Amino acid sequence: MAKRAFLLAVCAVALSASASLAVDDRGICGATPPKSETVLACSRVIAAAATSKHDRALALTFRANAIQAGGDNVRAVNDYSEALTLLPNYAPALIGRGIAYRDANDLTHALADFDQAVSVNPKDAKALYERGVTKRKKGDAAGGDADVAAATAINPNIAKP
Repeated sequence: MAKRAFLLAVCAVALSASASLAVDDRGICGATPPKSETVLACSRVIAAAATSKHDRALALTFRANAIQAGGDNVRAVNDYSEALTLLPNYAPALIGRGIAYRDANDLTHALADFDQAVSVNPKDAKALYERGVTKRKKGDAAGGDADVAAATAINPNIAKP
């Protein structure tokens, strides 16, 4: 849950208002933690013609976080992937999709997403931490420990709920 809350907090700061869209939808879509109506509010933001490409990617990421919190990793991966077609190096979507892949036990795709997120920002503690956890799960204890140590050096609270 802390992983999703972190991703949502990062995204919430960036989601801007649009005159043609109810402010309530944007607020609900960007809520941390996701509210029960997050998926519907984000869907309305995504569908609105006035929503910019950037805001559409953010809303897709928020919706994916909410869907993933509900346990549907396949739908979450689809939304994260769509967000990444709009913003290819958007770290919160890469990290979220990596977590969804890992939760679905697709460790190869999870590592690829975490690797890309780290290549975008080598100092991204969240990306390093999640990559480390995934490497450990895949059997690379040394690589996983190194990534978790690097993440902890950047943010000592990264592993705390």
